Amino acid sequence: MRRTYRALYRLGIVPWDVTGIPAPLVDIVEGSPPLPPAQAVDLGCGTGSQARYLAGHGWSVTAVDYTPEAIAAARNGDPRGQVVWRVADATEPHAVDPDGRLAGATSLLLDNGCLHGIPERRRPGWAATVNTLAAPGAILLVRAAPRQRRSIGPRGINAGEVAALLAERWRPVAAPGWTWYCYVLTPSEAAPSVPI
Repeated sequence: MRRTYRALYRLGIVPWDVTGIPAPLVDIVEGSPPLPPAQAVDLGCGTGSQARYLAGHGWSVTAVDYTPEAIAAARNGDPRGQVVWRVADATEPHAVDPDGRLAGATSLLLDNGCLHGIPERRRPGWAATVNTLAAPGAILLVRAAPRQRRSIGPRGINAGEVAALLAERWRPVAAPGWTWYCYVLTPSEAAPSVPI
């Protein structure tokens, strides 16, 4: 899939790259009550519209994608350098956070379409990244297409598979929409209120 994504970015064929900000993210950032700005990480950020949105609302944002072409486009769209852009694989915690600055300090983790494209054998690495970065009470917002038998694009992932990856460290909260999942890092007493 990596070569496919790189080739598509080079050709400018990126149907997944939309400029609109998903309602579940807006609800968390601007809802009633809004989640107070802190550290956020966008896993699989693409060209970065959601990372820029978060930065525009006062968040300190690190955004990663394994496709150099996506990160180059994201940097070009951020002339003031509000976001830390990093070419990194979301399944490798040390690549996402090479200096350890984000470990245990990230309040919001966003994955809008990354996990469902990761090969099954590499998904535990994604979970390790999420677990390494998350602060107590962190919110994890994931959009993941359901599993498909055959497809040109990502294979997808089912709700039970997402829950199994997160094991007992994360507590699900009300699903913010079809194909969206929201989790809060336990213990629940440390969890911020989630406007869903």
